[in-house]
Amino acid sequence: MLPISTVRIAFGVVAFTPAFFHVDAAPTDRSSALGCGISQQNGLSTDITIRSGGQDRQFRVHVPSAYDPNAQTPLLFSFHGATKTMTDQETITRFSDASVNPSMIAVYPQGLKDSWEGAPYHSPSLPSDKVFVTDAITYLQSHYCIDPARIYASGMSNGGGFVNTLACSPAHGAAFAAFAPVSGAFYDDDIDLTPPANNCKPAFSPLPMLEFHGQADKTIPYFGGSSDHGPVPSVPHWLARWARRDGCAEPVSSSEREEVYRGYKRESYSCGGVQDVVQHYNITALGHKWPTLANSPVDASSRIIEFFNGHHK
Repeated sequence: MLPISTVRIAFGVVAFTPAFFHVDAAPTDRSSALGCGISQQNGLSTDITIRSGGQDRQFRVHVPSAYDPNAQTPLLFSFHGATKTMTDQETITRFSDASVNPSMIAVYPQGLKDSWEGAPYHSPSLPSDKVFVTDAITYLQSHYCIDPARIYASGMSNGGGFVNTLACSPAHGAAFAAFAPVSGAFYDDDIDLTPPANNCKPAFSPLPMLEFHGQADKTIPYFGGSSDHGPVPSVPHWLARWARRDGCAEPVSSSEREEVYRGYKRESYSCGGVQDVVQHYNITALGHKWPTLANSPVDASSRIIEFFNGHHK
């Protein structure tokens, strides 16, 4: 099991355990350097609490073993599904495993009441999750050496839907260079609704987007329609909308041997002269799960890291 530390930020006072973890009590303006030069415990997962929207909000940060506090480092957010936790997300994604993610700082935020905004069951009276993410980025940039051109977001199910919500937000999605939802619950991006949910205004275009979805998913059906918590768009329609937003050409379907013998299809769009900006994996026999080589011919985590490494602002 990965070692865990805890840091709490509240009212300008910092308390933490164990005592060997260092964090500034009063972060200062380091201009372009920001959090560079601050030593961290490499290979350690740390639970951090900040104030956002008048409430304590928590996230787990994993610093890779190869982290250099004097070199700008990519930052990867990974959002859990409904009823799950940041610990669950760290486990299923393996983004804290150096064999999967050797170089990015991985951040696993915790949703209030274990869910994220955008879903019909998430209370609108709760503080904004988008603001929380922006506040978390501000904190992380003050304490870690973050490359502002390489901040990424991925998530599972409700967390994947929230990734799409961030991507559609010109204010809170602008910090990110690319997005990768998995089995995404895109409740608030369905133009087939009456009235249509078409308030998506990305901060820039083309915006890189990678999505994985099981065609056998019965929780968030691949071809859309009714789900346990309300209507969702079909994944092909959702994908086509992102292609239009990004000004993409017609998709190119893969002809990889695995597609024929192992049951998946990859689609890729070139957008604005850039190859593979929008990508999608349709995994034939997969249900509502994060794809790994134990349940799928495709390992989502390694391909997400590869995709993110290919895109920066």
